[in-house]
Amino acid sequence: MRTGLLLAAVALLAAFILFKPDSSGIRLSETSAGKAKSIRIERAGMPAILLLKRGGAWKITAPVMASARQESVANILSILDAKSDQKLRAADISRFGLDRPALKLVIDSEAFDFGMLNPVTGQQYVRKGGDIYLVSARYALMPSLAEMEADHAGTP
Repeated sequence: MRTGLLLAAVALLAAFILFKPDSSGIRLSETSAGKAKSIRIERAGMPAILLLKRGGAWKITAPVMASARQESVANILSILDAKSDQKLRAADISRFGLDRPALKLVIDSEAFDFGMLNPVTGQQYVRKGGDIYLVSARYALMPSLAEMEADHAGTP
C-alpha cells in the first residue's frame, strides 16, 4: 500500500514537472503563434516535415501533401509562448546535447534546437540564436507525421 502511494506521488510530481505552465521568466520568442506562416520539423534520420499556412489553415507540404490537424499545429507553435528562468550563452553546446540536436524546429525564420534534459529539473535545453534556455520538456513532444495529418472526414 505504501509503495503504491509513493509511486503515485512520484508519478504526480513527474507529471507536474513535465507539464507545468511557464508562468514567469524570459520569453524565447517575440513572435505570436497567429502570425506564423511556416513550420519545419527536422528529426535526426527522418525526412523533414514542412507545414505552410494557406488561407488561414495549416497544410503539410512535405514529405506528403495533406491537411494538418490544427490542434497539432497549435501544440507545435506553443514554443513561441515558452518562458524560461534560465538563459545561458551558447558557448559549449555539447554540454547540453546541442552539438547534434535530435530535434530542430524552425518557425518562419526562428530556429529552436532541442538538446538533452537537465537531470535535476527535468527541463529541456533549447538553443535559440546565441542563447540556451531551459524550458518544459513538453515542447519537444512533436507529433509524428501521421498524428499531424487531418483525417479524410474533415477533422481539423
